[in-house]
Formats: sequence, structure tokens, C-alpha cells
Amino acid sequence: MYKLIATDLDGTLVTDDKNLTDRTIENVKKALKKNVKIMISSARAFYRLERYINELDLRRENQYTICFNGAMIVENITGKVLYSKNLDKHEVNELISLGKQLNVPIMLYSKSAHRAEAIPEVIQKNKNSKGMNLKIENFNKIDFDKGENYIYKIVFMDKPEKIIGVRKNIPKEIIEKYEVTSSVPEYIEFVKKGIKKSEAIKFIMDKCKIKQEEVIAIGDGENDIEMLRFAGLGVAMGNADDYVKENADYITSSNHDDGVGKVIERFILNDR
Repeated sequence: MYKLIATDLDGTLVTDDKNLTDRTIENVKKALKKNVKIMISSARAFYRLERYINELDLRRENQYTICFNGAMIVENITGKVLYSKNLDKHEVNELISLGKQLNVPIMLYSKSAHRAEAIPEVIQKNKNSKGMNLKIENFNKIDFDKGENYIYKIVFMDKPEKIIGVRKNIPKEIIEKYEVTSSVPEYIEFVKKGIKKSEAIKFIMDKCKIKQEEVIAIGDGENDIEMLRFAGLGVAMGNADDYVKENADYITSSNHDDGVGKVIERFILNDR
């Protein structure tokens, strides 16, 4: 029997307009009654996930959230950070320098804010960025050694066609030094080496004494592949790219067609 479902958020748990469907909400709550852990596993910061945690009734004991692609793990009921691994000052400055060299907008992700030197066009056009605590600052004036300024993820963001070219020009030594993935076509995301959603899932498994074969992972993006490969059951969304689906054990319907809710029905609620 499965005891833990780790699900991506954007393109997976929510529709493209960033809402939860009634069917998904209902099935998550039914799974909770069967003592199944439902863990949002996202590239987002925790404060950007709290709306969904509340709507799904996940603000309870022994429920956790994975943030920044695994760079932070938070206990839902208290907001306590159980694990975190920020980029050090040298790494932050190195990636800022690279972004400027490649002439691409840069966003820095700290625990409670997003930081940029100017509002990226991608964000200006994104109606779903409402609620983002975006601070416009000169990066040279930020002390990245201060706790409140710790950076957990750095994103280069632009139009998908521009991002494809930028990614091709990232030096090999940078690719080898950091975890470099993408959650959406407009982003290239950098976190510290070794930071992966799959590793964060292992942390919770160890804490809660859950076996690998008791884990379901659901996702649609490149940054979800590792956890799909790792989980006892890796599920790709119907809207995922083919290379993501190739790494899954099962393919569900799209994020607009209750894909996550249907996985819960089949593998949790209808389990005998």
C-alpha cells in the first residue's frame, strides 16, 4: 500500500490558471483520511505554496512540503524548516555574473521573497505572479551571508525560444557544479549540487519510516524526472513532454483533467 504521494504543483497538481480542481481537493482529503501523506514537491518558495496547503487541508501534523526543488523542507503545521541548503555567497555571485554575461533576466529566490534588479518581462506578463513578494534591488548591495538574504535558487528567465539558446551557452563547468533543471519552458533553475526532489523525498521517508515502494511521485517537468525514477510508482502527467513520460511507470491525464485526483482514485482510494 502506498503511504506517501509527492506531487509537483505547476503543470501537475494545479491547472494552468493555478487553481485546484474540486475533484482533486476531494480525493486528497479522502487520501488523508486513509493516513496517506500528501507532499507538495515544488520549485516554489513555501510562502507561495501556503494557499494550496490550506485548500487541501495539509496544515496538519506529519505533513511536509518540499520547496526550491529540494533545497528546503518545511513542516506544514508549524512552518518549521527541517532542512535547508542555500547557495553560498560565491556561488550566488558566480551565477549572477553568468546571467549578466548571457544577457538574461535573473531572479533570486530567498525564503520569503523574490529578488531582481528589474521586473523580468516574463513576470510582468504572468497573471499568476500575484502574491509574489518581489523586491527590486541592486544585487551588489545585498549581503548574501545574512540569514534573511540566503538564496536557495537562482533562475534565468525569458521567452522559451531565448531560454533554449541561453541553456546551450551555459559552460560545462557550471552544469557540473550545480543542479541545473527547468520546471517551465521560460526558466533555467540553479540550486546547489546534490539538491533534488528525490533526495528531499528520501529525507521524509527516513523521518517517517516509509519504504521506497510505498512512494508515488507525480510530475510533468524536467525537475521532476529524478523523483519519478526514484519512487515506487513514478507518474507523468498527460501534459508532460515525452522525455518526462519516458521516465515514468504510469501516465495519468492532464492537469486540466484531474490527473492527480485520478491517480489517488486508482492507487489509493480503490486499493484493496
